[in-house]
Amino acid sequence: QEPASCRAQPSAGAMPRPVEFNRAAASFRAVLRLDARRLTPQEFARWDGREPVILTNAAQGPFAPDASDEDVARQRDDAEGAWAFWRHRLAQDQKERALPYRRRLPDGTRETAWTRLGDFMQVVDEARQRAPEPGLLAMEELVLNSERALRPGPLAPVLEGEDFFQSSMPEEWRPPKFCLVLGTSGARSALHTDPFGWTGWNLLLSGRKLWRFVVASEQAEQSLYVERPQQTNLAAHGESPVDLFATAEVPAAGVPAERQGAIPGWAVGGPDLERFPRAAEAEVEYEVEQQAGEAIVFPASWWHQTLHLTPTLSVASQYVNKNCARQVLDGIARRAELPEEALGAEWRGGAWPPP
Repeated sequence: QEPASCRAQPSAGAMPRPVEFNRAAASFRAVLRLDARRLTPQEFARWDGREPVILTNAAQGPFAPDASDEDVARQRDDAEGAWAFWRHRLAQDQKERALPYRRRLPDGTRETAWTRLGDFMQVVDEARQRAPEPGLLAMEELVLNSERALRPGPLAPVLEGEDFFQSSMPEEWRPPKFCLVLGTSGARSALHTDPFGWTGWNLLLSGRKLWRFVVASEQAEQSLYVERPQQTNLAAHGESPVDLFATAEVPAAGVPAERQGAIPGWAVGGPDLERFPRAAEAEVEYEVEQQAGEAIVFPASWWHQTLHLTPTLSVASQYVNKNCARQVLDGIARRAELPEEALGAEWRGGAWPPP
């Protein structure tokens, strides 16, 4: 079954927040925006893995400190050309690749369907004259890792730093390095935490997304109706049944591109408080709108969820470096129920055990 090609898309207008959701909504903390082109790993370590950060110009690679305006413009054009070629290769070379996707139904439930990667990429193409069917989300982890030519780039240097997953983890534990994420307006991820509590990043190549973050805690799990499983594995990712965007008003009619800017603003809403009344106590620490060309880097042990405000194309990844390794290791040991004395004296000695 293929996605419908000509239905709804929201506008970029004002987005009122329901007053009954998150009594501290007015005090959302601002997410810092940093220019990735000249950001060094040493500078970035202050925030890396500790709080969500937006990296602007994240798809342009590094810039020399003394680069002239002409050099900057030339490198920007080169980067745009490289990404356009990457997208073309992906759409053409892998267009017949089977792609599962989820469709969000009016009652908030999801159904899984299948299409081809090339067809879904056409659905989220920025050049479309009409908005696609809302609420479609696809995530594909294998295609970007299948051949070197499809690995995304150029990337901001801080996104390509050390990764103990790749250098020190057993191969069977290593997640695919990259994940392709495609969505139409109104699509959303589940509210979740990522495996191992690594540091995650998401580079948005086209469209706009809204992110919400809830700091992990016992109180957060209670307000988000998280049920701890009777058994858990070492990765231990979490998922909540609460949708922080459940009451978002998504237009249901197809809209020509030239009229999309005239659509009244749509509400991004909050959780369904009739179904999940405790969710009113969920304290969203950060809310931020991500624009095309920006990467968001965040502690993936926090609860997080995205709402696609327009059709989007993005690349997601993760890493474990010295800034988050201690948390990852301690989490593995705790879930494995290893006593402290069994870990040895060197366990606390460094950011990561030697291979």
